[in-house]
Amino acid sequence: MPVSDQLAKPYRLKEIWQYPFKGFPGQRYTFADATPNQLLPADRRFAVSNGHPISHDKLDKGWLSKRHFIQLLSEPRLGELTLTYDDERDLISLTDNTGSVLSTPAGKAGPVMDRIYELLKGRFQVTPRLCRLAAGGYTDTQAPWITLGGTASLTDFSDKTFTPVDNRRFRLNLVIETQTPFEEFDWAGRQICIGDVELEVIEPVGRCAAINVDPDTTDAEQDHLRTMRQIHGHTNLGMFARIVGKGRLAEGAEIRLLS
Repeated sequence: MPVSDQLAKPYRLKEIWQYPFKGFPGQRYTFADATPNQLLPADRRFAVSNGHPISHDKLDKGWLSKRHFIQLLSEPRLGELTLTYDDERDLISLTDNTGSVLSTPAGKAGPVMDRIYELLKGRFQVTPRLCRLAAGGYTDTQAPWITLGGTASLTDFSDKTFTPVDNRRFRLNLVIETQTPFEEFDWAGRQICIGDVELEVIEPVGRCAAINVDPDTTDAEQDHLRTMRQIHGHTNLGMFARIVGKGRLAEGAEIRLLS
């Protein structure tokens, strides 16, 4: 390993996130099993349809692009709702901004979809459907890539935009303790090992206007993309990565740069 990769403070995996429901807040995990050329087990497994009849005619065809599903950027009120998934019991739970909770088996999600229809008045032409993929996930591209990014990059964004440090804006799967903003960009084309899990780092994640939405207030009054362009000359934060070797990701695991 090059001397430049030997840091006084080694890279470590700080946080693991999965986003079982596309467009909704994620869930933090202490560990996650990794399988080559796959997403993390529950990541983007589900998506809530956009309630448009034309889209509904296509929902059984497998993977579809994000325009067929409800998204935070087009419906900020999603920030007031939380959908969680219990993988062991195959149970979904909806919590609204009053704290009211409704739980159903994932295969019998009708009551939860009815409740979302009621809460987001005027959003749907027909009652939305909960869509589920048996393999893969409703990521923005069909490539089975996860995302990772550094704590220093998140802190830099926070400092430049006068916002709290918050991965919820970026939905990174893996948050890695780093010392220099955007140093993970230099990992493109390299392989890293997180504990016993090997990954290939692919390319930067280009961001869209969804990062303008405040995770707490759901307001989108600031143009953070413009700020990033003005300061950095790009709107990237985080890296795509492909799982190469099977194993278990665990918070606190040491990270090595292999090549």
